[in-house]
Amino acid sequence: MKYAKPEWREGQPFSAEFDDVYFSADNGVEETEHVFVKHNQLVERFSLCESTAAGFVIAETGFGSGLNFLITVKHWLEHGNSCGTLYFYSVENTPFNLQDLIRAHQVWPELKHIAEELQKYYVVASYGYHCFELFGARVKLVLMIGDVEDMLAQMQTRVDAWFLDGFAPSLNESMWSKQVLGHIQRLSGKGTTFSTYTAVGDVRRGLIDAGFTVAKEAGCGKKRHMLAGVYEQNDTELPIQQPWYEGAQGAQKCIPKKACVIGAGIAGLSTAWALVKRGYQVEIIEQGDQLGFQASGNPQAMLMPRLSLQDAADAEFYTSAYFYALRCLKQLDPDQQCWKQSGGMQLPSSARIKKQIADYPQTDELVKVLQADEASQRSGLGIKQSVQYFPLAASLQPAGVLQALVDTMGDALSIRYQCLVESLQYASNAWTLYDKNAELITSAQLVICCSAWQTRRFEQFANLYVQPVRGQITELQSTEQSSRLKLPLSYEGYMLPDVNNRHVTGASFEVDDCSTDIRHLEHQDNLADVNLWFEGMFNEKEILGGRASVRAVTPDRAPVIGAAPSAENYRQAYADLYKGRPANKYPPGQYLPNLYVNAGHGARGFTSAFLSADLLAATICNEPLPVSNRVRYALHPARFLIRSLKKREPKKHT
Repeated sequence: MKYAKPEWREGQPFSAEFDDVYFSADNGVEETEHVFVKHNQLVERFSLCESTAAGFVIAETGFGSGLNFLITVKHWLEHGNSCGTLYFYSVENTPFNLQDLIRAHQVWPELKHIAEELQKYYVVASYGYHCFELFGARVKLVLMIGDVEDMLAQMQTRVDAWFLDGFAPSLNESMWSKQVLGHIQRLSGKGTTFSTYTAVGDVRRGLIDAGFTVAKEAGCGKKRHMLAGVYEQNDTELPIQQPWYEGAQGAQKCIPKKACVIGAGIAGLSTAWALVKRGYQVEIIEQGDQLGFQASGNPQAMLMPRLSLQDAADAEFYTSAYFYALRCLKQLDPDQQCWKQSGGMQLPSSARIKKQIADYPQTDELVKVLQADEASQRSGLGIKQSVQYFPLAASLQPAGVLQALVDTMGDALSIRYQCLVESLQYASNAWTLYDKNAELITSAQLVICCSAWQTRRFEQFANLYVQPVRGQITELQSTEQSSRLKLPLSYEGYMLPDVNNRHVTGASFEVDDCSTDIRHLEHQDNLADVNLWFEGMFNEKEILGGRASVRAVTPDRAPVIGAAPSAENYRQAYADLYKGRPANKYPPGQYLPNLYVNAGHGARGFTSAFLSADLLAATICNEPLPVSNRVRYALHPARFLIRSLKKREPKKHT
């Protein structure tokens, strides 16, 4: 990813690349108020949101310094629905780094309190969608980092107002292309407005061709004219790219804001938190006698991203989820009582990692390559090769994070322990949960299964391909050498800095093994993995014990997030997918009513769970989504069923 490199001229950022200013030093606030607030009638429309309890969606081409966003948030907080959300989607190919953003914001002291809320969480270090939840969820900013055409192509949200704020067409032609205007048309509905500084004829004609009524208006300051208008065509359905991943997936509007979540690990608790923030009452059903009974209950864990050299949806998801998880931890525990942002390292343990060390683009906040001497200095241990260093990575105490989630939900959450759900049955608009003796546990109209690999116990999720993987950690007595470790290390396994003179290391990876007994052989393997990198650091006498749990993984190592597909309907509707018919010949997917899943997080649950939970809650509540469309598809619960139907060989006739 490439950061902006503004030149600072008398305190004002200037883009040498586009030979233009980011905002007017004399009247930047006045220009934004005139062009974007006034000509999209935002104050009046925000006030209507207050009376209708609605949210509002703005999309912007060119985030720049964030001035338009700050001013819009100011008006939303003053005039908008106190229980609603402003969704602000903004494309930016070369974002400011935090230092430049802060410097630009100093020009507007009247916006300081809004700017500081953004700055508190602002980290943008990879391409893709990045969601920021601000002001107690009253504002959701989704920064879409990348080429404008690519980013808008991944939007599937109806827009209420457009801020067309790229640099001038003569300087930034791609921002105003026919393809970009086509996406603006696709995402607009009857009554969608736009405004822009430019009054260029090609832009005016392009917007007219895209279905907008366009007027030339008086500009602001030295700018004589600008354009504004409204989309007056009738609403149409948003075009469907892959209908089997579409269809009505939100909860039925008539049901109350109550939910039942199966599982009190990180997936279940983060899902409950996301729903509670939206006004839900949540009951969790947990088979164990404590939070994190399975893999979420290890004594220590680490938060690090999973990188890829491929421009793939799963790679985008994991980097976006990593930064989102860090923002959530800052909200939950700003004093870092149960987590520590120490940075982390990936040792060159495979050909894939070695290639990443050689080729992955370095960014200040995501990843840097450190040579052996600097890696040794930062880690506290002797490292002999170059490593990947993640400056914002963290170690955490899972029990503390889970308890923080429980505490922040208060009376909106209840947990019932030692209840193992064996089956689900739907009747009379509600799901009934039964134990192994076919006795009633509870019933609920809305159910979310967050029970890791055990989710496949339910016949409704038999096609998820969620697989159990046993993992045993080993706790080791700190030694003189190991006590110098300052941050988490990842290799084929991992090792964390000592807490109370105990290190956590591991973990084994035994596929289709559901046993949780402690095995000496796996302790030996964990020990050998550490000593392979740091010879003689530990011996068997330092083994203090361990813990075994069972994680859930999927064939593509991405979680499954969303509504439960109706397998019977899918097999009928898409039986001939293998024939290669055009996608538009198929109907949208069909789903089981008010049943959802959040599972398959593998060994990276604390990294992936928070964004997954927000995506799921947004789906349930029919909200604009915090991820790109390709990420949504990559996590869809029907993807394995669809892949199997696509691979089916046609019958041979004799």
